[in-house]
Amino acid sequence: MQTLRATLAAAVLGGGALAPATHAAEFHLFVRCTGTLSASGKSKPGHLDLALRDNNTTALIARSNVLPKGERLLYTQTPTSYTMVYKLRQPGARYHHDWLNGAWVIWQPNLKRLATIRLAIDRQEGELEGELLDFNDELIGTMQMACDKADPDALPEPKL
Repeated sequence: MQTLRATLAAAVLGGGALAPATHAAEFHLFVRCTGTLSASGKSKPGHLDLALRDNNTTALIARSNVLPKGERLLYTQTPTSYTMVYKLRQPGARYHHDWLNGAWVIWQPNLKRLATIRLAIDRQEGELEGELLDFNDELIGTMQMACDKADPDALPEPKL
């Protein structure tokens, strides 16, 4: 009986020791992009950091001033690119992210009509191209960024 308890305790402790390693390894690629967001002849600097997960094709927005941080997007991987779409809530819905009600709309009022953001990252060149579309799928802005692969070990430690 003591041997069985010792074996179970060792299995529980061993499984607990593996849990943080599997959690940290859930993303296979970290990408840092910097560039510009343009709408109606005006442009603004932008940045976007993504963490991509291979097993379920999820991209996490880790840091950004062009998309809401913490959102998860589904991406499609092809031999040449990663593509993803971010859909905003319908008009009249309450937004919980200040990025839409804040700096974007102040510098470009046309972005109040923003409904969809389509992104494509070229895997060979590392260039991100994005389209900002209104509710009628008409182009109201673009994003152009250069992306680099980031080393997850070089990312800053969480403060909390």
